[in-house]
Amino acid sequence: MDISPLDFILINFVSYIFGLGTGLIICCKNKDKLLVKSRSLENISQQQREHQLPYTSPVLASAPPPDKTPVKIILE
Repeated sequence: MDISPLDFILINFVSYIFGLGTGLIICCKNKDKLLVKSRSLENISQQQREHQLPYTSPVLASAPPPDKTPVKIILE
């Protein structure tokens, strides 16, 4: 049996759409039974406040600034 490129593309497209539809149907049917339930915004902001690190001063550079004189390289 000879399969043309168009047949191959059509089979791949149909199987992709079928898989996408199946995944959407499964998600819609089980969205209330998910293992991870979303938390309200109040709980999330409260957890962020609990885990927030104390303020520390910013890190400042202690090295002197670089020289402004250009470097000349002479090749012979």
